[in-house]
Amino acid sequence: MPRYPVLVVAVIATAFALNAPAAIAAPTTTTLNDWACRPTTDHPHPVVLLHGTMNGAAEWNQLTPDLTAAGYCVFALDYGYSARPILQSSGLGPLAESADQVEAFVDRVLAATGAAKVDIVGQSQGGALAEYYAKNMGHADRVGAEVLLAPPTHGTTLSGVVDILPPGSPQRTAADPALRALACPACADMETDSAFVSALNEGPITQRGVRYAVIATRDDTTVTPPGTASFINEPDVTNLFVQDLDPGIRVEHAGLPSNPAVRRWILQQLDPATAGSAAR
Repeated sequence: MPRYPVLVVAVIATAFALNAPAAIAAPTTTTLNDWACRPTTDHPHPVVLLHGTMNGAAEWNQLTPDLTAAGYCVFALDYGYSARPILQSSGLGPLAESADQVEAFVDRVLAATGAAKVDIVGQSQGGALAEYYAKNMGHADRVGAEVLLAPPTHGTTLSGVVDILPPGSPQRTAADPALRALACPACADMETDSAFVSALNEGPITQRGVRYAVIATRDDTTVTPPGTASFINEPDVTNLFVQDLDPGIRVEHAGLPSNPAVRRWILQQLDPATAGSAAR
């Protein structure tokens, strides 16, 4: 295998690893995945939380108490576990396989709670999976709202790392299989010109009956260009930067789920009465 593609694989894997939490702890709240929880009239949709790359359900340890205190039934899964020579973690597997796991989990949530739909909060890769679940898997009828934190909607350039190897070049042709085999199949799937991203972006992303809200951070070095890579530029979609909520604040990619302003904003977007507004 050419040395140059392997070097790029290491750079891409490092870029994701540097923006992941130092360790994946177990969820700290007993209110997550309470299969006896029944949605209320005020909050009829259970909330399903989809973590990002190299992460797990513990990513939502700060948000989950906010949601349960507000009266939501809250569920999360660890999806996409993959053990590769360079990386071993959830959120690394091929996105199509992770989407199947999300589909099965949502089915379980709906069956257990008796709800007709779920609302989905997705961070990074989890946001792209939410978009794909509603659109490409044909499950928009099972989703009320999608609240997405820096999703790679249009793919990521990883601050230009992906652009080092032009699509179709011999080096790129060698690098992508190496990335999948050695480190992170999901990372290859989130590149700007991947088959997964191309399928997601063929035609409108939004689906009838689903509310969409997207937040990004200007400090993002993982899903890049910031905003441009994430925002859904279609009618009736809320797109904003966290800096619109709190001017001057610095929030890196991995810090979005725990940021207080973002957490307040998520609650507003989940409630149809306040969706589209900006929390401060």
